[in-house]
Amino acid sequence: MKYIRLHTTDPYLNLAIEEYLLTHTDDDVFMLWQNRPTVVIGKNQNAYVEVNLAYAEEAGITVSRRITGGGAVYHDLGNVNYTFITSVDRARALDYAYFTRPIIDALADLGLVCQLSGRNDLLCEGRKFSGNAQYCSGGRILHHGTLLFDSDTEIMQRVLKINREKLEYHAVKSHQSRVVNLRTLMSEPIGTEDFIAAIERKVAASAEHTIPPSGEEIDRLRARNASAAWICAEKRYLTDYTVYRQKKYPFGMVKAEIKLNKNQIEGIVLSGDFFGSSPIETLESMLIGQDIGCLSPIDPTPYIDGMTFDDLRFLLTGE
Repeated sequence: MKYIRLHTTDPYLNLAIEEYLLTHTDDDVFMLWQNRPTVVIGKNQNAYVEVNLAYAEEAGITVSRRITGGGAVYHDLGNVNYTFITSVDRARALDYAYFTRPIIDALADLGLVCQLSGRNDLLCEGRKFSGNAQYCSGGRILHHGTLLFDSDTEIMQRVLKINREKLEYHAVKSHQSRVVNLRTLMSEPIGTEDFIAAIERKVAASAEHTIPPSGEEIDRLRARNASAAWICAEKRYLTDYTVYRQKKYPFGMVKAEIKLNKNQIEGIVLSGDFFGSSPIETLESMLIGQDIGCLSPIDPTPYIDGMTFDDLRFLLTGE
């Protein structure tokens, strides 16, 4: 395994390097990295819905979009991100326990008893400090996660628009009460650099330390990541929808904007913090032209992991 410590805090570049390593190398990789104050939204999310864009601009907070699913997260220099990249045959896709175990073991060495909870969260003393997401391409899998260590949770609360239904699903009053900085749970708190060093010692002890890649393809990916077309993806939103529905499932929040001509679906956009192994646009194209009251059976699982046809039908029709 190769180990890379990224020292740039440019989120567009860090995400570009991740994607390049996934699609242009055959190496097993472990990477630690940090971003300047940034909101990173999931590939299926609407930036206008998930982010307080006015506050982000006022506070100088970068907004970016990643290639993995899941929900919006806030990064700053008190947050540490980790990435594993390997072949799918070494790790079954969407097996979060496989990738989070080394991190849990590293945190145990620091006296922190943590566990994987739900679909993709890591908890310590019942509170979330890490969200995880995955993406598969060409027989390779990218798994990355956050580690809240000493982050500014007040800014996080202001810049993220947390859906009330999601909070009610988790039976908490606020996003801030649900998350925790690991540093506050340590009997002998350490600095962020010492925390990073502890993760390195446990997870990358036998890895080959490698400098990050560079080149024209990474520059191209960075430029795409920094573009408004990628971040806001306005073509993914319907401004003239006739029906809007949303529902929180165990596998994530799913939102549907539907344009109808009588009962026929003329346009549809599905968004949310769900995961899937295939592009959500494929499922949308399968629904266009159908009678919303008499949908042809479709297996939505490849596009929204965990969703059944009955779940999809209820989301779109309420029946």
